[in-house]
Amino acid sequence: MLGAMCGRFTLRHSEAEVSEAFDAMSPGLGLAPRFNIAPTQDVAVVRPASGGGGGRELARVRWGLLPGWVDDPGDFPTLINARAESARTKPSFRGAFATRRCLVPADGFYEWKKTGSGKQPWFVRREGDRLFAFAGLWERWEREERRVDSATILTTAPGELLAELHDRMPVILPGESWSAWLDPELPAGEAEELLDAHEPADLESYPVDRHVNSPRNDDPACVEPAGDRRGSGSG
Repeated sequence: MLGAMCGRFTLRHSEAEVSEAFDAMSPGLGLAPRFNIAPTQDVAVVRPASGGGGGRELARVRWGLLPGWVDDPGDFPTLINARAESARTKPSFRGAFATRRCLVPADGFYEWKKTGSGKQPWFVRREGDRLFAFAGLWERWEREERRVDSATILTTAPGELLAELHDRMPVILPGESWSAWLDPELPAGEAEELLDAHEPADLESYPVDRHVNSPRNDDPACVEPAGDRRGSGSG
C-alpha cells in the first residue's frame, strides 16, 4: 500500500483526549497510541451513537470498507480510500455516503514522494500535533453470526503543500463541518459539498526514515524527522 492515496496515518493521542475533542462517548475501546496505522487494521471512528438517542460515539472498525451486499469478503478488494468526487454515486460507497458518514480521528499521516533513489516517506501533521478528522464512510456487513464494521477515508485533490508529495490527499474536515457530515438526515448532495474542504493552513510536513515503510513498525521512530522540517509558509 506504499504510495496509496492515504495509506498510513497516526493517532497518538489518548482515547480520553480523542473522546473529549470529538465530544463522543467512549465505551472503553482500549485505544493505544498508534504511530503507523495500516490498511485492514482496526481504526477509531466517530459516528452517531447507536440506539438513536443522539450524540456521538467512538467505535473500532476495520480500515477497508466492506459493503453489506458483498457475498464473499475474501473475494472483495480492500477499499481504504474513496474519491470525494465520485463516492456519492459509486456502488461500493453510495449507501454509506447516504446515511453512514463518519469522522476518522488522526493526528498525522504519511505520503511517499518519488525520488531518484526510490520513494521517500514524509510525515504530515498540523502545527502543535493537534487532532483533526478525515472525512470517512462506514459500513456494516453481517452474515449469520458474523459482523464486520468497516470504514474508508475520502480523498481529494491536494493543496499547495501536499501537491509536492502526491496527487491526492485525504479530506480533512474543519470542525464546523463535523456535525453536518455526521447527520444521516443531511441529503447526500449537501454532504458532498462539505468535501470541498481546503488544505488546512497550518499543515507542516517533513521527511521520515523508511522505518515507517513496514506496517510491523508502530513506534515513535516512525515520526522522527529524517531531515529539515518545512511548513506551508516556508516554501
